[in-house]
Amino acid sequence: MGDQIQRKPESSETQGSQHVRFERQANPRYRLSPPPEVEILQPDKRTPVRVSLRDISRGGCYIETKCELPLETEVTVTLKRNGDRIRAQARVVRVGPPEGLALQFTSMEAEEFRRLETWLSTYLKANWAAANRRKGHRLAMQIKVKVSGYNGEGARFAEDTITTVINPYGCLVSLRTAVKKGQRLVLSSAQTKKAVECYVVHHEVENKESRVGLAFTVPNQPFWPVDFPSTERAPHFPDQK
Repeated sequence: MGDQIQRKPESSETQGSQHVRFERQANPRYRLSPPPEVEILQPDKRTPVRVSLRDISRGGCYIETKCELPLETEVTVTLKRNGDRIRAQARVVRVGPPEGLALQFTSMEAEEFRRLETWLSTYLKANWAAANRRKGHRLAMQIKVKVSGYNGEGARFAEDTITTVINPYGCLVSLRTAVKKGQRLVLSSAQTKKAVECYVVHHEVENKESRVGLAFTVPNQPFWPVDFPSTERAPHFPDQK
């Protein structure tokens, strides 16, 4: 097994790493639909226990189970969804309400972490696309923004651009820098003086420029200088793990 690396929330995973270790940090939670099948296995047990997933983030998950485990218990978590599998080491960091356990991921294989990122970005893409289809939730508005992150070669970039469409879940912009679906970037606005993390959920090339759809990792943030209908809000998103 190769060296383990510390994962920082503002940087990409180190290419070539075989294993990822997690620091305690805040991450948006998501309720995937349909939810993955989940099992947990204690080190001193031979048979895994089937549990129900309530929500999941890049840093952990919340499960519902009648299995009583004390704080700091170490477990192996296995999640299965649409033929994909993710296995991670985790520890219990919160117990309750009744029949509930909050688990913090402590390590997982780098390839499986990328699979988790794909699950989350796919979920955000679906919400972003749905918002673009809804009348009143998709506005053709030009707003000066800056997109920053890492390009395909791993070099840091920052590019000024203008939005063409905005919605409660993100925006559509044109970029000269090559990016790919599922990539994490930072979107900042000089007008609102705010910066948010996004996933690339849409990408198409037009006249040597890329039309890129960016979905906020936490939807309905007070980022745009306009208010969208409150019916679009999802109450579980503000929770952090």
